[in-house]
Amino acid sequence: MNKNREKQIFPWVEQGRLSIEVTTHCNIACLHCFARAGISKPSTLPLDLVKGIIAEGYDIGYRRLHLTGGEPLLWKGLWEALDCAFDTGYEVLFMNTNGTLLTEDVSRRLAAYGDLWISVSLEGSEGLHDRLRGEGSFRRTTRGIEKALQAGIGLFIFALVTKSLLPDLPHFVKDLYGRFAGIHGVTLIPITGAVNGHYALSRELLDPEDFLKLVRTVSLLNVYGLRTDVLHEPLVNVASRMLRMPWIPQAEPLYHEGCIIVMANRRIGLSHSSRHRFGKYSPGMLQEVLAFDEYRKAVAPDEAVCSVCKYVGVCRENGMLRPSEYDGNTHPDVPYCVRVLERAGS
Repeated sequence: MNKNREKQIFPWVEQGRLSIEVTTHCNIACLHCFARAGISKPSTLPLDLVKGIIAEGYDIGYRRLHLTGGEPLLWKGLWEALDCAFDTGYEVLFMNTNGTLLTEDVSRRLAAYGDLWISVSLEGSEGLHDRLRGEGSFRRTTRGIEKALQAGIGLFIFALVTKSLLPDLPHFVKDLYGRFAGIHGVTLIPITGAVNGHYALSRELLDPEDFLKLVRTVSLLNVYGLRTDVLHEPLVNVASRMLRMPWIPQAEPLYHEGCIIVMANRRIGLSHSSRHRFGKYSPGMLQEVLAFDEYRKAVAPDEAVCSVCKYVGVCRENGMLRPSEYDGNTHPDVPYCVRVLERAGS
């Protein structure tokens, strides 16, 4: 796929995006939620602070903004923040939502921002989705998707790929395009492990053979015109090349030059799920963080593990600069990515 065309299709395929977690409050309690993992009490950023971050980010060169949560639609400052971002000059804004609050009125207001894109999470069949996100959430989410598409919002469906979903993945994606004809794409999030190995869905983690099945499936979905990408997992780039199935849109690494998030507790990090933290936000701090040695090291190519790996050449050629971010820790001496590529090359 042409790289410029890919960036138009997938708004998150862009280096240098500022993310703001406006709140950790949410109206559902997902088993796999990382946004609230380990949080003793909910946090919310005040509107004035968010406006300041938006202005500061623009001044130092950001043109793409990402709002996330929790559930951003629960945050009372959302509309003013959106106005502020577009009035400031941001070119594209991307927002995550669980979709349950996308009423006709909310969808119409969001659609009025022409360069606003949203993702809505749908985790498979009604039974599987409700098991992960709570009874009745599937119906509320699908209604929200329909309302958003009717209003003309640019919408992507994000889906967590579990062991339970993997066998039905081709039918699931095909059904999504059949039921929601206006979606711009389907983005998959494979779960292969978790920080420190703690995870409520440990039996749903993809083992290396599952990961290769995912790569083959996604490659063929794209061949058949069902646009599907994998979020922030460049291991798919390497595996698809080794399998000679190069039809998956290029996946960018989770941590790359310019990526930064201000969390709802004001901590600055690389992403929601990153273990890297660079202090507590105060005005004027973003540019300082980008220059920190710790930050530069966190986004640089890995030299500890990758430098002695026999796959380092093919990985670097395909945009994989560090080992897979998470590992189930079942084989602590052999990184997950190495186990995947050993099988891909056999």
